[in-house]
Amino acid sequence: MSKRVKDLTLSLTEYAVVDESATILDALRALDESQAALPPGRQPHRAVLVRDRHGTIVGKLHHFAFLRALMIQRRGVFEGEMLDRAGVGDDLLSASVQTLGLLTGDLVDVCVRARRVCVREVYTPATASIEEHASLAEATTAFVQHQTLSLLVLRGGHTVGILRLSDLFDELARQIKQDACAEQGA
Repeated sequence: MSKRVKDLTLSLTEYAVVDESATILDALRALDESQAALPPGRQPHRAVLVRDRHGTIVGKLHHFAFLRALMIQRRGVFEGEMLDRAGVGDDLLSASVQTLGLLTGDLVDVCVRARRVCVREVYTPATASIEEHASLAEATTAFVQHQTLSLLVLRGGHTVGILRLSDLFDELARQIKQDACAEQGA
């Protein structure tokens, strides 16, 4: 019998999940806890799922979101009427923010302030999903179509877990190697 998405899914209880009102520090602690409880042979998590006040998964806090939490502390440095009066245009301002973002202060201080950033301010909405009974071929297509590292796994329209590209890759690699060994033995 062929494996299905549900066979590779990490349930929400096995994955780091935080409320959208949590802080970055809360999310990092949840990530550490879920990493420690990861089933043997599974690759580490690269994101934290975010749920709204109704318990619905609404987004992901991935590596880029954590970086945005650092940058959020720098917004005020590049805003304000003084820059407008100086004739600094939006294009120059945008380029300056990108170039100087983390260079405007001590990284340690930026990280300390980032602890208090609310997850709601930086998470990425989760829109890519797949039904738990879908085939791995359908999952492969969904990953390519959405260009994402994970898909929310649905049962009856509700999120029950997450399928990570790393887990799909591991399974496909196992199958490829297994099939190659079978061919060589024949």
